[in-house]
Amino acid sequence: MPLTRTAFIRVLKIGFAILVMFIIAAYALWRSFAYARGPNIIILGPANYASINSTTTNITGRIERANMITLNGKAITIDEQGNFNETIIVFVGTNILTLEARDQFDRTAWKQIQIVRP
Repeated sequence: MPLTRTAFIRVLKIGFAILVMFIIAAYALWRSFAYARGPNIIILGPANYASINSTTTNITGRIERANMITLNGKAITIDEQGNFNETIIVFVGTNILTLEARDQFDRTAWKQIQIVRP
């Protein structure tokens, strides 16, 4: 039985509405996966086990999906993109630096690097 013009248009409208709802649901699901993964810390410098010859150095990096970060328990500032840059004192010997990020759901991620001053 062939479709009438009105029935065909109705089928097209319903199909298009279902397609739009599917796209919206898929996008919402894709965006929610970022929150499910929790915070992430990316350390840009210095590298782990780097040898530092000066008394100070800068720790630089970026956090994702987090609203605060601490360096050895002290809060450090981040910009709107999640970048941080903190100057620290480097003592003679091995220095252990622990970065901990926390998101709005109180989930944490941490990274630890060691730098050496001869």
